[in-house]
Amino acid sequence: MVRQDDMILEGVKAGELASLSALARGEPVARGSDMAPLCAKGWVELAGNQPIITLTGRTLLDHPPTGLR
Repeated sequence: MVRQDDMILEGVKAGELASLSALARGEPVARGSDMAPLCAKGWVELAGNQPIITLTGRTLLDHPPTGLR
């Protein structure tokens, strides 16, 4: 079993950010399995079958990570 702390330490993957952006636009996520990492990292919560972007997820969308130089 993967702990939430471990999932968070993985950082932001491009696919996860794309899925989060799709949710913000009201589009369905490509696969149901794409939702699991978003929930594990605390970026999305599910209310029934409805995904809700958390404050942490919204912050990530508003200020995406940049690469280190």
